Amino acid sequence: MKLGLIGIGHVGSQILTDIQYENLFSEITVIDSNENLAYGEALDHVHMQGLENVNHIDIHRGDYADLQDADVIVISASAPMDPNMPDRVALTKDNASLVTDIMQRIAQVTQSALVIFITNPVDAMTYLAQDHVDYPKEKIMGTGTLLESARFRTLIAQHYQIDPKSVNAFVIGEHGKNAVPVWSKVTIFGMPIAEYEKLANVEPIDQQAITDQVDKVAFDVLKNKGWTSSTVSRATTSLIRHLLLNERSILPITAPLHGEYDLNHCAMSLPTLVDKNGIVERYAIELNEDETRRVKDASDYIQSAIQLGQENL
Repeated sequence: MKLGLIGIGHVGSQILTDIQYENLFSEITVIDSNENLAYGEALDHVHMQGLENVNHIDIHRGDYADLQDADVIVISASAPMDPNMPDRVALTKDNASLVTDIMQRIAQVTQSALVIFITNPVDAMTYLAQDHVDYPKEKIMGTGTLLESARFRTLIAQHYQIDPKSVNAFVIGEHGKNAVPVWSKVTIFGMPIAEYEKLANVEPIDQQAITDQVDKVAFDVLKNKGWTSSTVSRATTSLIRHLLLNERSILPITAPLHGEYDLNHCAMSLPTLVDKNGIVERYAIELNEDETRRVKDASDYIQSAIQLGQENL
């Protein structure tokens, strides 16, 4: 199996580190506009292989021609993020042309690789990549609200002082301030919130406070650390594993809508069944009134980002 990794900044570098422990690839091609950086990162990660518990993988700097036999391509290339930017949509003008150019180069050498977008704003970028380039639609996806879902579970678990893996919860909508935590589906080891709180005799959770934190905590990381990388890398490597092992997992990832909730001309995260060939189907799950309204708000916001991106192509 072969991985193509385009963009080797903080996120790309972390993915390159994490994926070496997954035992999924025998070859990784690293591509970046800064060729010296790509070479240095590849070389640094090759040197890891002299240590215990690190897989022996052919990691090298490459170019787009090297992607012709790639099984998976991950795109994290991006204009620099400003910790003080209002939200990820501020990156749209610079990243729209970057993403479509990358996707066109990929399409010239392969039509078979699974393509995973991380580049923000990821919903708009995933839509533009599908809309402007001739490539199998089911093979293009974005990490979407995988991050928000992890943060949502963690915030709930912190309130109850339990392991986040005991929380069944996810987020749909935009990867950003219009993320939609689906409170109506949250359970604690299968127990609805009210039942768990009664049985465990714990303080009721403040749903609005948690909702407000789901996106804000990402900027807490960004403003203090300077970038975010660990969670998105883990989410991406997990997504790759689900795909390549054909686990037929259902995950909150982003792709264009085709009438779900009567919405079109937009991409956002929904529960999505994936297998080794990419996206199988997406589920417009039953939502309560507030969640339905927020999904529509997310669609409007993402559409405005898409329009801004199209104006800059």
